[in-house]
Amino acid sequence: MAVNYFKKPFFLAALICATVFYSPLFKKNSEKEVHTVLNPKRITAVEGKIKSSPSKKSSGTYTADFEIFYVQDQNSATTEADGVVKIYIPTAMAESYFPGKLYSASKSKEKFFFEKGEICIFEGVLKSGKFYVKNCRKCFFEETFFGKINRIRSLCRLQFMRIMYSWNDGGGLLLSLLCGVREYTKESTGNAFKKAGLSHILALSGMHLSMFSAIALFIGDRIKRKRVSTIIRISAVFVFVWFAGFSPSLERAFICSMTLIISEIAGCRKPDMLLVLSFSFLVQSIISPSHIHNAGFILSYAALAGILLTQKFFMIITSRFLPKVISSSLSSSLGAQTTTAPISLKMFGTFSPFGTIATIVVSPLVTVFIYSGLVLIILSMIFPFMQKPCGFFINFLYNIIEFTVGFFSRLPVISM
Repeated sequence: MAVNYFKKPFFLAALICATVFYSPLFKKNSEKEVHTVLNPKRITAVEGKIKSSPSKKSSGTYTADFEIFYVQDQNSATTEADGVVKIYIPTAMAESYFPGKLYSASKSKEKFFFEKGEICIFEGVLKSGKFYVKNCRKCFFEETFFGKINRIRSLCRLQFMRIMYSWNDGGGLLLSLLCGVREYTKESTGNAFKKAGLSHILALSGMHLSMFSAIALFIGDRIKRKRVSTIIRISAVFVFVWFAGFSPSLERAFICSMTLIISEIAGCRKPDMLLVLSFSFLVQSIISPSHIHNAGFILSYAALAGILLTQKFFMIITSRFLPKVISSSLSSSLGAQTTTAPISLKMFGTFSPFGTIATIVVSPLVTVFIYSGLVLIILSMIFPFMQKPCGFFINFLYNIIEFTVGFFSRLPVISM
């Protein structure tokens, strides 16, 4: 029986909001402001909290969202302030603790490992809602419950980074797939994924979250206690998101995942996924309005909407000449490409027509790579002498993925 979604409040509200958000009449205010009595042009120091884990940009610097508490001007006048700005941290400062980096070997006393939740005092220049860091006076975690949790997360990510660094290129890709840190992924590999239309695989999203949820579900089923199984699933989802950090696509996956789990607890056996997606869109737009015009946010919702709206249509066609497993995977990819292709052309000027086939081939390889990596990480932590053999196996899988992605990246793309 066909569902009339225009009579469903969540779908209708999401459709209206999306129409407004992405219409020419909706003006996007990209410039972030700092509210203070001091002259913004004369501000030389800021104190506040890092809101997102710093990520490296093509310019070479690291950027992160920074919530400002206090500001200081050229005359050393200090006052309270309010606002969130984008900070730009020099590479030498951001990578001072990164394993294998030039700056990590430096004997300088000024070393910092910047992570989400840290309180920092930066010196620099404020321009158009962006603060360009020149020096860091102090960086610390608050002595509160959440401050201690953030500190533990920071140390775990640093230690994980060190283990992955010892596994060379394979560890670099695994690091990117598990916690979004791409500093150790070869530039050529990242470009190959992008040219092959596989950027969504590197981006933390529902695929990664569903894998951890599947592991938790498998463990829960073996226990044969529904309540314990549910607790394990929820814990696995929270731990992964806590460790990896929220990105627009991962935040969407988290909201959808938690909605499905809560629906299951409430006794809803088969919730309508399009309504779940609509609900997620509305919730994320409210709690993270800055994500609305993010490319990851737009493509994530467009891809899932395309799959949910067109998969059955493509299944009817592909199931006539392909096995069910391949037909289902191909139909999902075609559905995602149907909605994301025009968006990719508009935002990036390019689109890979072979991305559908590439996704079908590469996704299973990446799934095996991640599951194998998780097992080998645990094995190498229990038995340290197994670290090198584990690294060898990970790089064997990595070479297969690199070769496959490289092949698809050499196929022609559509450009505007």
